[in-house]
Amino acid sequence: MTARRVRVPAKRCSDGPQYSNAKCVISACLPGFRALAALIVAALVVPLASPAAADTHVEDRSDREALVEIFEALNGESWSRSDLWGSEAPLDRWHGVTTSSDGRVMRLELTSNGLSGELPDAIGQLTGLQRLDLGDNDIYGEIPRAIGELTDLRVLDLQNNRLYRQIPAEVGALTNLTVLDVKRNALWGANPAELWQLENLRVLDMRGNRFSGELPPELGELAQLSRLAISHNRFWGEIPAEIGQLDNLEWLDVSYNSLSGEIPAEIGELSSLQWLDAANNLLSGEIPPEIGDLSQIITLNLRGNQLTGSIPAALGDLGNLEDLDISANQLRGEIPAEVGQLAELRRLHLSRNRLEGPIPPELGELDELRYLWLEGNQLRGEIPAEMGQLARLKELRLEQNQLTGAIPSQIGNLGKLQVLHLGDNQLTGAIPSGIANAERLAELRLERNLLSGRIPSALGGLTALKHLDLSDNSFYGRIPYALWNLTELRQLRLDDNALSGPLKTAVANLEKLTEFDVSNNRFSGPLPVTITRLAKLRNLRVAGNQLSGPIPSHLGRLSGLEHLDLSGNSFTGTLPPSLARLTRLEHLVLHDNQLSGEIPAWLGDLDRVINLDLSRNALTGHIPPSLGDMASLERISLSVNELEGPIPAEFGNLANLRILFIRYNRLSGEIPAELGNLSSLVRLNLWHNELTGEIPAELGNLVNLTRLDLDDNEFTGELPAELGNLVELTEVWLRGNELTGEIPAELGNLRKLRRLYLDGNQLTGAIPATFGDLSSIRRLWLQSNQLSGPIPAGLGTLTDLEQIMLGGTNTLSGCIPAAWQVTEFLADDLGSLELDYCAAG
Repeated sequence: MTARRVRVPAKRCSDGPQYSNAKCVISACLPGFRALAALIVAALVVPLASPAAADTHVEDRSDREALVEIFEALNGESWSRSDLWGSEAPLDRWHGVTTSSDGRVMRLELTSNGLSGELPDAIGQLTGLQRLDLGDNDIYGEIPRAIGELTDLRVLDLQNNRLYRQIPAEVGALTNLTVLDVKRNALWGANPAELWQLENLRVLDMRGNRFSGELPPELGELAQLSRLAISHNRFWGEIPAEIGQLDNLEWLDVSYNSLSGEIPAEIGELSSLQWLDAANNLLSGEIPPEIGDLSQIITLNLRGNQLTGSIPAALGDLGNLEDLDISANQLRGEIPAEVGQLAELRRLHLSRNRLEGPIPPELGELDELRYLWLEGNQLRGEIPAEMGQLARLKELRLEQNQLTGAIPSQIGNLGKLQVLHLGDNQLTGAIPSGIANAERLAELRLERNLLSGRIPSALGGLTALKHLDLSDNSFYGRIPYALWNLTELRQLRLDDNALSGPLKTAVANLEKLTEFDVSNNRFSGPLPVTITRLAKLRNLRVAGNQLSGPIPSHLGRLSGLEHLDLSGNSFTGTLPPSLARLTRLEHLVLHDNQLSGEIPAWLGDLDRVINLDLSRNALTGHIPPSLGDMASLERISLSVNELEGPIPAEFGNLANLRILFIRYNRLSGEIPAELGNLSSLVRLNLWHNELTGEIPAELGNLVNLTRLDLDDNEFTGELPAELGNLVELTEVWLRGNELTGEIPAELGNLRKLRRLYLDGNQLTGAIPATFGDLSSIRRLWLQSNQLSGPIPAGLGTLTDLEQIMLGGTNTLSGCIPAAWQVTEFLADDLGSLELDYCAAG
């Protein structure tokens, strides 16, 4: 932007009415007036003009040229502010530029200003710079080596840009530097040795880059350092013991690197340290008790390492500590009672270790505590009643331990408590009604305990509750009506209890509910139609109850539903067409009901469904080919119905299908060769139908198949040799068909096969010698065929074999492998063969 110079013409007495004749007369009549006026004007103008004149006089022209070059290189036309840049105005009037008394550029501060491009070497011409702040822009490329020319620089702030490569060694020339901030760039590699020689450095912030290498012992020579932040990099090796020499260090953040080895005891010598964060490294060994000497420490975070041993009692000496996080390590032993001495503690995070023993009642003395996380340990004993003294506590997480006894009623005294997680323990007894006094509770999770009794109506007073999980306990009786008044609930899980009675229509009050799970209880009666008013519902699970009647036709109103599980009830009638509107549905699970009618073709429109289970109903008719349009399907089960007709060839389009179960129906026709396209298929079960024809060779393309169940059909022809390609197979069931021809030798390739059932067919020829290679086989049933010839000697070497059935209508010859004479099989028919054992050796 270039400043315009506007020339204003001088005014005369006759130039307008604003200049009266009186003024002209005075001017003319007073002797010497003009001369006096000139002196007054001069006296006023000279002081006003002198600063600019001085700046112009002493300004270093190279500074102006350098700034112009920087402006062009960093796309100055697009800056958020570029006031007077490029103009002839004094440099200290340019936005972000400050000059010294001698006219040199002293500070260049353009933070968050839209700079974009590579920083040019011209920056090195600003040799008077003491502060350079270009943070929060879009500068990319390398830090220019010319930066080393700025020997007067005190502050270098390049944070939050896109700079890459290494910090240049020339930075070592910046001997006056006190602040170096390059956090959140893309800088990488080892740092130059010269960096660790900047003895005046007070702040070194390198977080969020890709720096690597070891921290050198020379780090301990940065005697003025008060802040060292190198988190979220790739540093490795040990923390040097010399770090204990940094007497002025107040902030140490080495988190999210790959540092290893033990924490040096010398760290306890950092008498000024207030913040220590070494989380998410590979540190090992014990926590040194010398950490207890850090009398000024406020935050101590060692989370996510491989620390072992016990928690040192010396931590109880940290009188200023507010945040202690040593979670996700391998710490053992008991929580020391001395932790209860930390009077300023606000957060105590000891979760996901191997801590054992009781929770110290002394923790109840932590008056300032807001967050207590002890989950994922092996803590035993009862929850101390003293927990009820923590008046400021907001979160109490004790889940995934081995706690026993009753929930102390004193928890109801925690008036500020918002989160209470006690799940996955062995707590017994009833829920104390007094817990409802903790009226700010938003999350109450008591799942997977041994709690019993009735759900107290008092819980209805927890009007702020958003998540209530009482699943997998032994609660009985009806859901108290008061629970239907918890209108802030998002999640209600009561599954796996012994609750009974009807589901109330008042469920419609829970308008914000996204998950409703009452599975595996004893609820009876119809599913209330009012449940269809829960417009935000994502998961609806009522499986394993005694619900009856038709599926409500208005379920289609729940347009956001993703998981619908009505299985294991006594629902009758047909699938309501309204379900076709559930376009976000991923799981449709309706098995074990009394549903009738045909499978509707509109199911094919639900293209997000992953799991479709309609098994164990009374469905009739043909399988609609439209199911082949359900592109997301991974599992489909239509077993144990009364379905007829062919398997749709369109099933070959289901590229993501892993499980296909259609057993125990009345299906007829041949297996479509298109099923060979299902490369993701893991299990195929067509057992007990009326399928005919040959087993298609294309099934040999199912290279991920682990189990093949085709028994009890009417298949004819030979076994395709291509089945030998299915090297992941562990079970093959082909019994009770009309298969003929010889057993393919290629089946010996199935080294993971544990069960092979070929009995009850019309197979001929010899048992393949390659069966001696079936090293994982446990059950081999070949009886009731027309096999002949000797038993391959290799079968005697199959050490995992538990069952061997070779008799029936077979006519085997030779001898029985000698090893079987001393083998105790779970089942065999060797005696019916009327053959001798082979000679030993």
